[in-house]
Amino acid sequence: MKVIILHGDYLTKSYTRLTKFIEIAKSRGWEIVEDVIETTPSLFDHERLFVFRGYQKLSKDDIKNLSKFPGTLVIYQEGVIPALFLKNLPKDTKIERYDLPKLIWNFLDNPNVKMLHQVIKHEPVEFVFAILAKRFRDLYWVATDPKTLPYQDWQISRLKKQSEKYTTRRVVQIINELSKIDIDAKTSKVDLLSALDFFLITRLK
Repeated sequence: MKVIILHGDYLTKSYTRLTKFIEIAKSRGWEIVEDVIETTPSLFDHERLFVFRGYQKLSKDDIKNLSKFPGTLVIYQEGVIPALFLKNLPKDTKIERYDLPKLIWNFLDNPNVKMLHQVIKHEPVEFVFAILAKRFRDLYWVATDPKTLPYQDWQISRLKKQSEKYTTRRVVQIINELSKIDIDAKTSKVDLLSALDFFLITRLK
């Protein structure tokens, strides 16, 4: 079985790549199988593309027997897959990692309107909002239970440093405010960019 890994924090890029793989497979008449390894032959003898959205869905037996199975496997992960897992994959596994650009990291470390408008020149505002909300969830996580964070040491250190700017109570308030913006934007009560501008100006000064 051919194995392809798509992972990293730059979700717009990694998901676009996943979508492309699926589109190509469909155009070739391949059978698409989600989140399970089918070992029985295809009914119409079609090539198979197995897509796992989350590396944890693969069992130890699946990983051990990958080289014995026919077809192509794409493992898509929102975030970085641990190196220990990658080491257990076949040696010819193709690994594609999509890291966030420095500009986005800088915005997440210091959210402000000026940087927001620089970032959205290159990324959809919906994506920027989602990763900002995730950053504050991570700040709450690092403040309350850092040992369970599934990140590398340098990422945890970065989060701890930023978390010092806020009390845990304030982080919870921000998470709730972002959640309300999300709901209001999805129900067309507010324009997402305008609401995010206002939030950054008035709540994160």
